[in-house]
Amino acid sequence: MEQIIKKLKEDARNSWSGELGEQRAEELEKYLRNKLQEYSNALKMPQKEILEAWEKDRTYSAINYYQEANQPSFKADKVIVFETVDELYQAIGDKKFRCASCGGISTNPYECNSGEEISKGKICDWKVYGLFGDLGKGVYVYIKDKLRGETIFTPISWEKVNA
Repeated sequence: MEQIIKKLKEDARNSWSGELGEQRAEELEKYLRNKLQEYSNALKMPQKEILEAWEKDRTYSAINYYQEANQPSFKADKVIVFETVDELYQAIGDKKFRCASCGGISTNPYECNSGEEISKGKICDWKVYGLFGDLGKGVYVYIKDKLRGETIFTPISWEKVNA
């Protein structure tokens, strides 16, 4: 794990010259250590395993990848952990999700297909993975056996439970 962090710091340091590069490296290390501790405690998994999974998924610069949008904090109402994908599917039940933008019901957890008209002639096609994400209205699900998490629209079945 230390070798991975060392390499990530070096990449961050080299992303900008001088003092700013060093500052970026230090901030990245601080962020990683805090997030790894948080995830390790929440998931009851070794930090090294978590970091290796993040690195496997990362397809762009560490400076841009390692931020709250990609590794959200484990707040009880916004992050739900499942052992398997099947367990997630069982918990969701009917494949109906509340669009974060129009409030309509989508059958896709990532892209609105509700058919709701949001302005004259414009049908909602909001994407939870877009620039503004879930607008704070979605949920982050983490699948332990896949070592991955992602934000989805809130399942309708969960609204009834939490209402």
